[in-house]
This record gives sequence, structure tokens and C-alpha cells, in this order.
Amino acid sequence: MTEQPTKHFILQRITAILNIPIFVFFLYLLFIIPGMSYEAVVDLFQKPIILVLTLLLTFNFSFHMKLGMQMVIEDYIHGKKNLKLALLLNNIFVSIVIIGCTYSLLTL
Repeated sequence: MTEQPTKHFILQRITAILNIPIFVFFLYLLFIIPGMSYEAVVDLFQKPIILVLTLLLTFNFSFHMKLGMQMVIEDYIHGKKNLKLALLLNNIFVSIVIIGCTYSLLTL
């Protein structure tokens, strides 16, 4: 079980609330990008505000996913070894997603 269930609960709710405006920004990008050329999209993501908001989107969505998956893993994986392995794999997966997205955005 989570060592600090209240902290986990609060973090999950905070990330969920933060996801709302970030998701609105994401929807905005989804509507404007299809009509743009490749060069225009690259220029868009090189603007500091767009880059920062996209990185925030990546970090917040990934962290929220990690918290949610952690709860599922803790509820449904039994056995200490299997639980530790599943939690480790969850952390590794989220780290790979964050590193991959960050690298992709910073190397545009």
C-alpha cells in the first residue's frame, strides 16, 4: 500500500485539476497544427511559451499517469517481489516517456 495515501490522493487531484487547462492548450494545438506546414510547426514549437507549455503537458500527464497506475498496481499485484517489480517498471516507463518527449521537443 502507498506509504502516504493522503499525499498520493492530493497529488493525484492536483495533477488532475492542472490537466484541465493544459488539455485545453493541447486541443488548441490539435486544431491549428493540421493546417500548418512542417516548417511552421517546428517554428511553433521553438517558441519558448509553446515549448514550456508542451513540456508541462508532458510532465503533468505522465506524472498523473504514474500516480494512477501506481494505485492500480498496488491494488491488484500481490506478492512483494511482483509488486516491487511492477512499480519499478511503472517508474521506468514514465521516465522513458518524459525523457523521449523532452528530447524530441528540445531537438526540433
